[in-house]
Amino acid sequence: MNYTFEKNKLYDYLGNHVVNAFKEHGVYLAGGAITSLFSNRDINDIDVYFRSEDSLVEFIEEAWEDSDWVNALTKKSIMITMGKEKNVQLIHFKYFTEAKDIFDTFDFTACMGVFDFKTEEFVLHENFLKDNAQRMLRFNKNTAFPIVSLLRVQKYKEKGYTISKPEFIRIALKCMDLQINTVDELKEHLGGMYGINYDKLIQFEEGEEFSLDKVIDKIADLSLHEDYFKKPEEVKFECVEDIIKEISKEPVQITYINERDYRLTRKGTLKFISDIPKKYTEFDGKTYIENKRFYKFVKYNKDGNYSSHYDSNFIYKIGEFAIPKNDYLYFNEQKEINESNYRYQGALIEVIIPYEHFDHKDDAKVHAKKCFVVREVPREEYMSRID
Repeated sequence: MNYTFEKNKLYDYLGNHVVNAFKEHGVYLAGGAITSLFSNRDINDIDVYFRSEDSLVEFIEEAWEDSDWVNALTKKSIMITMGKEKNVQLIHFKYFTEAKDIFDTFDFTACMGVFDFKTEEFVLHENFLKDNAQRMLRFNKNTAFPIVSLLRVQKYKEKGYTISKPEFIRIALKCMDLQINTVDELKEHLGGMYGINYDKLIQFEEGEEFSLDKVIDKIADLSLHEDYFKKPEEVKFECVEDIIKEISKEPVQITYINERDYRLTRKGTLKFISDIPKKYTEFDGKTYIENKRFYKFVKYNKDGNYSSHYDSNFIYKIGEFAIPKNDYLYFNEQKEINESNYRYQGALIEVIIPYEHFDHKDDAKVHAKKCFVVREVPREEYMSRID
């Protein structure tokens, strides 16, 4: 079954902005949203999973540029607000090449549903529809966080689901199998229960030996704490680099050109940065510029030359150098031509910028003091790359 009705309903709920972003990066939407969709309930959770770290970082970079708000960051996920106030949780503790691989991290078969935005198809566990139709909880012993599963049983009961005694015992036995030897490991498994700030509420004094008995005593009066019913405070980040350096397992690649530091984005373009990250490797900016081609949309003239959209008297000639009348000529890198002020208008020319004439880059705009015009890029070529 292709579940066309459910797909259309999902797209209508998310809106074009969110759907297009999800399609562009081929993300998976999984868990509670899919369960709600097939159970005819309101969608509350939008949990998104990624195929790779590169895909996630590219998504975050573009969401930041689109002014979508980044609200919270944990070791497992990032919460952002997209489109018309849609809260989207980007999962980053693990990445998945296949949609069905996500099921291994879930606790109940009733939530083992995925919509793959790359194929635009649903992938459902063999017991997904049956267990939702019967409102039955069936436990997956391979889930990474069984303590959270115990808490979620109550959540599902409030929605009309039931769990058998043998299934509940399976969850309890899995919890007994956990090896928790530090406060950090405990917090990892509690995972933000009820929004309580465990950094403040579960503290051990310096030199105090960790034990679960002590933890049990420390959390006995949690419900009496003044922070118990408070929602987690939103966290606003000053720049996208602060987010990337927290989630990235790979060092950031940086270079230095004309007294400016740049980061190499995951899509392979330069990005100006104001602060050097803790983990980084350096690459040669001169080699990068010399091996690159840059692009600009221009007007095509009947005489076979090309003129600027901004100044029709400024001419670009294939096989010749172009020098600006004022300070700079402006170009884009190949993977950012869709951010040109005149995108898809007229013709696209390809140029070489000698390293000594590359001045700087702001956002997606390259500032050059001189360039050599190589060719006109056929529309079919650049549109196929964009697609």
